[in-house]
Amino acid sequence: MMIGALLLLFKKSQSKANAKQINVDELQEQIETALSLPGESDEAWQNEPATEVMLNELAEKDIRLNRELSKGQAMNILGLFSPPDGRQVDILKHFNIPYSFKMNQTMAHYVIREIFSDPAKVEEWNNRPPTTTVRQGLLFMEGKLVSGLTHEECQSRLNKLGMDHPDRYQEWKQIDRLFLETNNPEVRAKLQVRKITWKRFFESYEVMKDTGINPRAMRGEHIIEYLIRNDDKILANDKIREAIQPATT
Repeated sequence: MMIGALLLLFKKSQSKANAKQINVDELQEQIETALSLPGESDEAWQNEPATEVMLNELAEKDIRLNRELSKGQAMNILGLFSPPDGRQVDILKHFNIPYSFKMNQTMAHYVIREIFSDPAKVEEWNNRPPTTTVRQGLLFMEGKLVSGLTHEECQSRLNKLGMDHPDRYQEWKQIDRLFLETNNPEVRAKLQVRKITWKRFFESYEVMKDTGINPRAMRGEHIIEYLIRNDDKILANDKIREAIQPATT
């Protein structure tokens, strides 16, 4: 399936998967598409039966299908309800693919797979400088940055650190998610704030973490609300900034 066709299908039905109250009938088209997407030929596990955990997660979303599902199919359906992860957003932005912030994880996966079917694009991606996200990941995991590495080398280094320090790496994955949520254009437009830098983000994150909030329970809006209370310069609108200033006597 070509990228254009995937994007057209996604654009047509994206609002359905993002609805607060999931209606299975409305999602039928996307579910059928998720079931028909080809699996990864080099990943045999995708053809194994879906696990009980996967089936329970589908049931929690009121999705019960009268057919057996493979792990790959279950993951594709569940991916309809999740936004792209940090790596997916980086790839989509790098290749100027639209809708990257609104696209769901399943569509992002297959659009990226189509992109990387071109060896030249794989080489371009692997040899580019490391993204800010990966650099921040290494800084979080190691406390230092190493210069002169390609993105591929930095990502491999980050993956190895993840295997060596799984708890720390899981926290990094939550930070990656939170930073994306914090800078989601829709969230920033709703709260009328400028783009949040990594420096400001980490300052807020550490303060909130020190209060005992589990990173898994944090949301991007929590970070922004804290920043607004402590640094109104992030507000995009001067009138809003004036409105929240304390009255003077």
